[in-house]
Amino acid sequence: MEIERKEIRGDFKPELIPPETGGDINDYEEALHVLMKFVGSMSSALEQVSGRGANAIVYQAGKRMGHEAGKLAEKTDDLEKAMNQLSQILGMEFYFEMWKPSDQEGYTIEKGHETIVKLLFMDCVVRQTLRRTGLPQKGPLCYLLYGYMVGAVEEVMSIKGKLDIDHVGPNACLKTLTIGWGGK
Repeated sequence: MEIERKEIRGDFKPELIPPETGGDINDYEEALHVLMKFVGSMSSALEQVSGRGANAIVYQAGKRMGHEAGKLAEKTDDLEKAMNQLSQILGMEFYFEMWKPSDQEGYTIEKGHETIVKLLFMDCVVRQTLRRTGLPQKGPLCYLLYGYMVGAVEEVMSIKGKLDIDHVGPNACLKTLTIGWGGK
C-alpha cells in the first residue's frame, strides 16, 4: 500500500495526521512529554560537559533556526510589524506579545541608533520542558529561545539584535529585544 505524501504548511492540526501513522493524538502527547524529558536531560548534560560554553552552542543553534523561521515573514524595517508577523510564525512554539508599562505611550523606545521593545513570552515550549524536567530557567535551553528570536528578527529586518532577560517565572518571562540600526 502506497501512502500519498502531502506537504503540510501553516498551523498543525491533529486531524491532518494520516490514519496510516496509527495511534491517536494522546499517543503523540505522551511522545512529546518523553521528548521534552530527553531534551532537558541532554541540555543538562551539555551544561555539565561544556560549562558556560553550552549557552553559546545552543544560542547559535537557535539563531540558525530563527533565521529559517524568519524567511516565512515579509521583510520590514518596522519593529512592531516585524513582532506581529513573528508572533504568528513563532507563536506555535514560543507564544509572545509586545508589552509596555501602563505609563509608556507606545511599545517601542528609541535610544540613539537602537530601538527597544519588551516581549512577554507566555506559552513557551522551553519553559514547559524545563518545568517538566525540573531544570532551572536561564540555562542552555533558554538560550535556544534567545537565539531563535534574534535570528528571526535579524532575518526579517536585516539588522543586528539582542535579547536580554528582565524576568523569568513559571507562567511568563519578560525579555527586552534591542535592535541596532548600524546594519549587520
